[in-house]
Amino acid sequence: MKKNIFVALDFSNFDKALDIAKSVKNHAAGLKITNELFAICGKEGLEKFADFGLEIFLDLKTLDVPTTVKKTVLSIASLKTVKYLTVHTSGGYDMLKAAQEASGPLELLGVTVLTSQSASKDQVKVLAELAIKSDLSGVIASAQEYKSVRSLSKNFKIFCPGIRGVEDNKHDQKRVMSYSEFCNVSKKDNNAFAVIGRPIYEDGDAGQNIKKIIESAE
Repeated sequence: MKKNIFVALDFSNFDKALDIAKSVKNHAAGLKITNELFAICGKEGLEKFADFGLEIFLDLKTLDVPTTVKKTVLSIASLKTVKYLTVHTSGGYDMLKAAQEASGPLELLGVTVLTSQSASKDQVKVLAELAIKSDLSGVIASAQEYKSVRSLSKNFKIFCPGIRGVEDNKHDQKRVMSYSEFCNVSKKDNNAFAVIGRPIYEDGDAGQNIKKIIESAE
């Protein structure tokens, strides 16, 4: 089974983040770094995360006028350690196209509707279509919309947050799915990834927790 989990480091404690990265490095595909953590660790911190051999997904959810977004993307693209960067599809075609033109080897992921919000499959699908039209590499959507988004493109990358077990605290997430269900619907899709944070590191050993989550789908 391919590695398809990006561990979401949704906090600002850099030392804690490094410990978690070390614990999950043999089981995860990559790490999702938020604004909060990036503000603390900066370029040097990203390099330390990359040293674990994990892909770096910088979740800045960029949203601004096209010129500003283009400059932001150019700056992030200069950080050779970053593979993925998020931009908000709600910024519209002109913004997304400006971002894509500045991205170079950086792969842009369009945020559709946050998993902490309610949304219809059609709403997410429309935003995913905009991301495809803008030549982005993929989107962020809940696993509940996976099939709908995948119907638009076979090669488009789909990153799915809101992954929670039946007994897990749902926290602020509204559109959720278990990891085993996600693996079942995405089957052998090499361009589908689960984004999981708190269920991995909130309680107990992160390395053991991610192993248990993976085993739940075997």
